[in-house]
Amino acid sequence: MSLSPEERFLRLVARVERVIFYSFLGTFLIVILVQGFLSYPLSRYRLMSCLKKSPELCPVMVGVEAGETAPAAVRIKILGHQTLRQAFVMVGEDRITNFNKAEVEITVAGGKEIIIDGSFYKRPLTFKITAVSPGVLSPNIGQEVTTWGSRENLGRVKLN
Repeated sequence: MSLSPEERFLRLVARVERVIFYSFLGTFLIVILVQGFLSYPLSRYRLMSCLKKSPELCPVMVGVEAGETAPAAVRIKILGHQTLRQAFVMVGEDRITNFNKAEVEITVAGGKEIIIDGSFYKRPLTFKITAVSPGVLSPNIGQEVTTWGSRENLGRVKLN
C-alpha cells in the first residue's frame, strides 16, 4: 500500500510539529529547573565559588590586570540593623570584621570583592550599604543583600 505524496507530506509535517513541541517543552522544563536550583542561596554560593576557581569562565570577576596599578582604598559603611557577632564581612576570602555594632565601616581596595557571611544564622538577615567614599561606582548607597544561612555577595568595588 503506497501513500500519496500529500499523505507523506502531512506525516512529515506532523513529525516536525512534534519535534518543535517537545523541544519547546524541554526548554521550558530546563528553565524551570534552573530557576528552582538558583532560588536557594547555597546553590548560588556554590556556583559563584566554582566560577571563582576558574575566572576565565566569568570575565566580570577578573581582578586587576598585570600591567595596571592597584586602585586606592575606599571606605564603605554597612548597616546590619542589629548586633550579630557571628555575621562577618569578608573581603575576598578574608574575614575583616563582624557586626559587634549595628553599623560597621570597612576599608577596601578597589577591585576587591565584598561578601557578607551570615551562614551561622538560619534566619534571614538584611544588610544595607549606608555610605561609600567619593568616586565609588559600586556598591551603591542603599544596596541591600539578604542572607539566609549563606554567604551573599555585595559585589566588587568599582571606582570612578
